[in-house]
Amino acid sequence: MKFQFCEAQMSGAHLSGAQLSSIRNKRRCENQLDKELTYESSLPPYEPVHKYRIYFLHELTSLEDSNHLINLSQHRKCFAIDTESNYGSNDPALIQILYIQPHDVESPMLLVEVQFLPAISSFTFIKIQQLFQSIFRNDSHLFTWSDIRRELHPFTIYDIFSMPLYSYFHHVQGQFKSWFNQWIKKYYSLPADHIDKDLNDIIIIDAPTHDPTLLLPTQLMNNKKFYSGETWSLQDAVVYTFGQYLSKRETLRR
Repeated sequence: MKFQFCEAQMSGAHLSGAQLSSIRNKRRCENQLDKELTYESSLPPYEPVHKYRIYFLHELTSLEDSNHLINLSQHRKCFAIDTESNYGSNDPALIQILYIQPHDVESPMLLVEVQFLPAISSFTFIKIQQLFQSIFRNDSHLFTWSDIRRELHPFTIYDIFSMPLYSYFHHVQGQFKSWFNQWIKKYYSLPADHIDKDLNDIIIIDAPTHDPTLLLPTQLMNNKKFYSGETWSLQDAVVYTFGQYLSKRETLRR
């Protein structure tokens, strides 16, 4: 046993930092795929409550769409933003921006494909820069799940915006963690006939039928997240709040 342990240590010692990082990333993705399968087989798919229209921003974006989006963004102050990296290389790949509007108004959803942007000297590229300037204004409110400043920094190499940003940032992940802990504690402290209607928005998963490391009962999951300092993923938050499955399968395939 001692020999095997030393051999394993020596084997690991010959791996470069990049190789070790690749192994960890592969394991993380495998775990995420396991979770995808568990959620997909147990829960209905997530249904957005907002109407939206997708606009792809790349080298073929039309002048008409660019002008429409710039004009609209100049009259809006609230946006939700997220990013995605390439699955294999972890290079910056996608910026997602949703214009936050009333429920009955169709909201533009921008998918900025940074690997397929037009030439910097082109008029289309200048329009995309202008669009980002109108969204990342000083008086804009950007709602994000994670630390979007850190996520956006690698995208600055594409010159469609520059850092630092002086918009108002709202870190929803941290707010959700406190809110969920508060409401779950209230839920379990009340008798069944006194449950507030607002609490019915929360799904109570009492007995997982799958791997308990992937799908915990609601109270255990809350305690795990709240007291360990572990963050909530958006996918987990949707599962435990709405009882729906937010797929990341397409992201994992990139």
